[in-house]
Amino acid sequence: MEKVLTLLQFQALVEKMVNREPYVEVQDSCFQMEDEERGLEKIASVWGFSRHSRPGYEISFDWVAKGNLDGYLIDMFDFTIEPFTKGEFTPVFRGATVLDDYKEPFEGYEVAQKILEILEPEMWQRWIVPYLPEPRIIV
Repeated sequence: MEKVLTLLQFQALVEKMVNREPYVEVQDSCFQMEDEERGLEKIASVWGFSRHSRPGYEISFDWVAKGNLDGYLIDMFDFTIEPFTKGEFTPVFRGATVLDDYKEPFEGYEVAQKILEILEPEMWQRWIVPYLPEPRIIV
């Protein structure tokens, strides 16, 4: 039988889970300087995922970190991290059905939206920053 959580139980669980260090993996990155002659745009992006878990529950974020492309090379490492939807939605919660106030289950995209409402961006992003490249790696 699948576990069921009320919205309050779910909120408390999400906050506890995200306060624990997740498994973080960088899957791909792209750094390219602009070259008008060859038709190349300036690109600075890193893609990955982070997985927060407790026994029986998991929250996974797919994310993209985009560099600031308005300045010099060093500015490309001034990253903005945001959810990146590979499938239908992100973050993904596994382990229980979450019920609304009327005892109806939330859809997956609604659960993802609730997670992003519960958490301040810094709460889940702070774990990613140490995995992002530094300028010396490219140069």
